[in-house]
Amino acid sequence: MPRSLSFRAGLAMAGIVLLALTSMLGSIVIAETASGDAAAINQAGALRMQAYRLLVTRLQAAAIAERRTAQVIELDRSLASPAITGRLPDDPQHPLTRQYHKVVEQWHDRLRPLMLDAANPPTSAIAPAGDFVDQVDRLVGQLQREAESRIQLLRLFQGVILFLTLGLVFLTMYKLATDVIPPLRDLLKVVDRSRRGDFTGRTRYVASDELGLLSRTINQMNESLTQIYGQLEARVEAKTAELERSNETLNLLYQAARQLNGAPPGDASYRRVLTQLAAVSGLGPITLCLAQDDAERAYLRLSTQTDDCPDFCRAPACKPCLDGSPDGIAPWIYRVAISEAGRDYGVLLLQYAPEAPPQRWQRDLVETIAGLIATSISLSQGYAEQRRLALMDERAVIARELHDSLAQSLSYLKIQVARLQAQARRTGADPSTEAIVDELREGLNAAYRQLRELLSTFRLKMTEAGLEAALGETVREFVRRGELSIRLDYRLDHCPLSPNEEVHTLQIVREALSNVVHHAEASHCEVTLTTDESDRVAVSIRDNGIGLGEKANQPDHYGTIIMRERAAGLNGRLDLLEPDDGGTEVRLCFTPQLRRETTAMPLPGGAP
Repeated sequence: MPRSLSFRAGLAMAGIVLLALTSMLGSIVIAETASGDAAAINQAGALRMQAYRLLVTRLQAAAIAERRTAQVIELDRSLASPAITGRLPDDPQHPLTRQYHKVVEQWHDRLRPLMLDAANPPTSAIAPAGDFVDQVDRLVGQLQREAESRIQLLRLFQGVILFLTLGLVFLTMYKLATDVIPPLRDLLKVVDRSRRGDFTGRTRYVASDELGLLSRTINQMNESLTQIYGQLEARVEAKTAELERSNETLNLLYQAARQLNGAPPGDASYRRVLTQLAAVSGLGPITLCLAQDDAERAYLRLSTQTDDCPDFCRAPACKPCLDGSPDGIAPWIYRVAISEAGRDYGVLLLQYAPEAPPQRWQRDLVETIAGLIATSISLSQGYAEQRRLALMDERAVIARELHDSLAQSLSYLKIQVARLQAQARRTGADPSTEAIVDELREGLNAAYRQLRELLSTFRLKMTEAGLEAALGETVREFVRRGELSIRLDYRLDHCPLSPNEEVHTLQIVREALSNVVHHAEASHCEVTLTTDESDRVAVSIRDNGIGLGEKANQPDHYGTIIMRERAAGLNGRLDLLEPDDGGTEVRLCFTPQLRRETTAMPLPGGAP
């Protein structure tokens, strides 16, 4: 972040440290280059002394020539000493290098030959020795100037570094005073106001550094706190509304559990619960569809919409809604299965606006109501099953009583009539007496046969499998008793019947099949159970026998009295018909108890 305070502070510190390091390293380098200057000056100064000593020796006698030679060799070594040559620059045009070469040239070309040649007079070396010493003095002076130039360079370098360091320090302090202290002071004022509970303060510093970020953060925090304080009352009201909604939800669940406890499907309490659910959830319309297991149609539909028919309903094609197929149900329909202990009873359909799907609490409420409905239906069916079993037990008791009393009496009368008939034949009674005895015997046989049929009917068991299984067992029984084929067409899977309706329907079918076996002389019979366009149950027993003929006007024939009484008990109607293609048809039509008691609109569509 180029504008970051930490970056700029770090940059200033790095500059100061870099200048300090540069100053130290430069001083070390310059001091290192000047470390041999004193030795070079000292060595160069020694050349003058050596030249004077050599001249003195030259002026003395020839006996000390060996000493003079040693002094020449010593001056050669001193002149070529690394203390001097090591200080010479690489540039041959440098004044120090040129002066050194002049000293060497003066020595080798003029003074050294004179010092070693004994033939020359000693005084001839005085003038060259003076010139050599002058050149040496110039060399020493040049070395001194070089040393002083290095010291001056070090002094200048240290001054520049000091100036740059002070400039950087002053610049840092200036930036601190202009860019840090004012916004920091302003920031502390806003923080102090916030500490006292005043969140209206705002900082004006908007740079992109840390103080700017902190200023923007405090401004946003103050704005947020201001909004929080401003919205506090609204939140309290929202919490109050939420608590009221929770109270309404709990009250709805309590009322629904109390009203639906064991209520049969179609009871008015179901509609009241749906209406209350729509009012509390604020959604709708809400539709309840109940169906038998694996049924293609719903047998009951209740909705909070007018006429109990929601816009998306496709009845009698109820399979998509019952199965929850994504291709058959609108996407804005929330579907909840009504099930209890692994058994499905139907669905609860909640229609909502596509832009406002139900919230979690609304879905939970609908699912809970669906569970209460499933429990209520399960309890109602359990009560119905108990009533069915009680009815079967009562009928079994009646059958035993009839068998132990009336059946025994009829058997005794049949034996007595047989004895009377045999006695009449032995005594030669007149024909009228024998005719009366024959009529008595036929009447007793008919009464005994009807009693046996009645006992078989009373002993009939309605198992948990329901009416369809009982009819299937009845068809197999009559097929074994007569020489005819019977076909059962059961299409009431979607229409539940009460235990009383199932028993009466089964008895009517048995009575009609008994008449077909004993009187119709038929070879084929069809038993059909379905619903008509008004959802009334239609039961048809049709054979291809001899028909009713002259007995059609005898309502007491073929047990029609008992069948009509049973049809009346179902609030229905029994008709004996003779189709144009022959045979006889017994037709029973009645409205199921569920349809009579419910306030729902009948589902459209007739029998398939």
